[in-house]
Amino acid sequence: MKKILSLLVIIVALFIPVSQAQELICEVTVSAPDQSKVSTDPKVFKTLENSIKEFMNNRKWTTDNFKDHEKIQLSIFIGITDQPGENAYTASLTVISKRPTFNSSYNSTVLNLIDNDFSFVYREFDPIEFNEFQFTSNLSHILGYYAYTVIGVDYDTYADKGGQKYLQKAADIVAVVGTSEGTIYKGWKSYDKNQRNRYWFITHLLNGRYEPFRTAMYIYHREGLDNFYSDPILARANVYRALEDIAKVAQDNPNLPLIQTWSESKQDEIIGVYSKAPLEEKTAFLALIKRADPVNASAYDKIKTEK
Repeated sequence: MKKILSLLVIIVALFIPVSQAQELICEVTVSAPDQSKVSTDPKVFKTLENSIKEFMNNRKWTTDNFKDHEKIQLSIFIGITDQPGENAYTASLTVISKRPTFNSSYNSTVLNLIDNDFSFVYREFDPIEFNEFQFTSNLSHILGYYAYTVIGVDYDTYADKGGQKYLQKAADIVAVVGTSEGTIYKGWKSYDKNQRNRYWFITHLLNGRYEPFRTAMYIYHREGLDNFYSDPILARANVYRALEDIAKVAQDNPNLPLIQTWSESKQDEIIGVYSKAPLEEKTAFLALIKRADPVNASAYDKIKTEK
């Protein structure tokens, strides 16, 4: 009898589908702050929210399996700014990704990207179709681009340049859209006026000249923040090492959008890391940050008064 029950358990297990946990936990908000510029019923934007959420969360973006606690936390905010035609919209897009830190409930912001070159066509209840090798729609390709960018940079924080494969996929999407005949959408090409567009962000990330930036992302998160609970002195030392790499890149190109994006994501967090440091560490840090984040160096002075 026991053998029969055991056999039944095995047979049942074979027919139960194995969960292929996706990579993202994506929350989406779509709004139209100025209703005078939009004629669409607001419920359409709620439908769009759900469609984007399903697209981002249900699609398998990598070959890896993620446990629930390993999934990447992603927030997408879309602010509709105009409706130039029926079912056509222009908007601002904010993409924020976070990762957990070891032995802590704290989640560190990895990316905080703002895209003002976001325009798309959407008809309520239409599926969001995506083919990374062929242009289908600006909406789906922008979402695919950011999915791969977020995943690639997140992988970089766990292994030195560990996200190369997925960052390259983001670059491939840029190439597909940028070379598609008749594409009129902004943000995909080198000659667009916006130097913080999708083309330049991924191009700079993959440029060997700025490789220390990606190494810094690994050192800062994996060897720095992840050690902060168990050994804050070691953690700050590794954060300092990461800032030295950031400084190399910043001195090479002070106006590099990568540095600006990093500062916008990390400034408050770094102030928190050094707020309890000994005076000599604070002094060394303030000297270094003038090279790593020269545009915002004065913002870090507040650590002088924190104890």
